[in-house]
Amino acid sequence: MAQNIPRTPKVKGALKIGCLVPLLVIGVLAFYFFAYPALTPDKIRGNVLTMTLAPSKDGAPRLWVLTDSSFNYIMKTETPGRMSIGRECLFCNFRVYVYDPAKEKAVTRFDTPLKDIITVIDMAYADGKVWIIMGGYGKNDPRIEAYDPGTARLVMDTKAFMAKHPLLRGGLAAVYYNDKENTVSINTKDGLQGVKYSLETGDLFRDHGEWRQEIIKDETPASVAVMARDRSSGPRKKLVLVSGPRGKLADNASSLESYAGDEQSLVFFTGATGKLLTDKIFLEGIIYHQDEDCAIIIYLDQIGKQANRIMSCYDLATGRRKWTVPPGQMFKKMKIDEEDDSFSSLFFTKDNIKVRRLGNLVVLQLKGVGLIGFDYKTGKKLWTMDI
Repeated sequence: MAQNIPRTPKVKGALKIGCLVPLLVIGVLAFYFFAYPALTPDKIRGNVLTMTLAPSKDGAPRLWVLTDSSFNYIMKTETPGRMSIGRECLFCNFRVYVYDPAKEKAVTRFDTPLKDIITVIDMAYADGKVWIIMGGYGKNDPRIEAYDPGTARLVMDTKAFMAKHPLLRGGLAAVYYNDKENTVSINTKDGLQGVKYSLETGDLFRDHGEWRQEIIKDETPASVAVMARDRSSGPRKKLVLVSGPRGKLADNASSLESYAGDEQSLVFFTGATGKLLTDKIFLEGIIYHQDEDCAIIIYLDQIGKQANRIMSCYDLATGRRKWTVPPGQMFKKMKIDEEDDSFSSLFFTKDNIKVRRLGNLVVLQLKGVGLIGFDYKTGKKLWTMDI
């Protein structure tokens, strides 16, 4: 016969502690993810994934920042003969802040609940709207959404976007944002591959070929800044302004860097001409932003396993350097140190950097680290957000 063994005070105390710990953890998480943000609505929290600049109602630049505000953790699953490790989330969502640089605070904030972790997401300002483009993953469906930059109000959700374009009636299977083209490539659930949507014009094309046929018709004179190789495929690059028909420049965008260093090749393949803007050599230089006025380039101070990044802005009309931001005024984690961490190499980190400019504001983003604002006229650092 089984005997009832009375629980000792120690056992009872251990059981109470065992019950209290999960409740304490849940309480801390609830405070961090719900109560604390509610108490500090003008502070940007979470892991910064992407950002863009858009004008407010009065035309002043506002910074849109998208963060992953989920509680992410690593889940290890074991079954007979198999083990898998993956990332999971609780309170899955992304949060968008609209930040007023003049007031140095977020003036608007909204959350979007999700069903799974965020893998690929981006934001862009085009056609008078702020766009959020998210690739589908797991239980998350792909998203293409548009917001009014003045009010931060959703003006078109994914369902409305699909309803506007009968070609997408089968549903979205995958979406990919192309920053250089400012286009979204779409795969549909009924088998269409590479449907292309232009954020700038609002036109939808059945595939890349149809998009290409349309853009090459544009013979408007245009210019684009290119980082041309100084010789062969080495790390030395120079800043060249390539001029020609807008359509041909867009059609050959991925090849201009190869052609721009050789005038004959440039004319033969694209019908364009190139003009060297400066004698300055940019080691592994990358143009992270350009518009009609300027090109903002980030490059290395030396070649090797250890190097610093430098950011310079050049006037495209004169070829003169407007300003340079030295390594000490940028994020320490932008430094390349392969001896300390092989994943800090140029190859692994170059895609984590984004630069945007609107009016007199330039913003540098280092994904997962934070944002820095600079004055466009002088290059002076205005503020830093370590997030």
